[in-house]
Amino acid sequence: MSTLQAILILALLAAGLALLIWLWWKGWSPEQLPQWAGWVWGLLALMLLAPARLPATIRWSEGMSVAQLVLGAVVLTFGLKALILLMRHGPSLSSAQRWAAYLCMIPLLIGVLALAVFFWTAGMLGSKK
Repeated sequence: MSTLQAILILALLAAGLALLIWLWWKGWSPEQLPQWAGWVWGLLALMLLAPARLPATIRWSEGMSVAQLVLGAVVLTFGLKALILLMRHGPSLSSAQRWAAYLCMIPLLIGVLALAVFFWTAGMLGSKK
């Protein structure tokens, strides 16, 4: 990896971190939940379709890129915000807002289940007989 590629990757990571901080502090109203659900599923589709079209300079390997990492973190940020809003404003949400919150949290739940399966598998393979 050249120095220019390393600097580009660090700049993209810094921009992604700034985006995450901005998204976390911006817009904590339940009215935005349906819009977030659209963003989450659009970003998931982009994460699945975009890696083949990304330039090689921003890839860590053939399967993972900085852009995918940032998009995944944005999706998890929206999922956490939806979970917090659902817990905070649960009874006062409309049915559309509640379903949008559930749709935002699906990737978060999939991630939690994947971690649980990973640790369960690691525990089963690492246990002494």
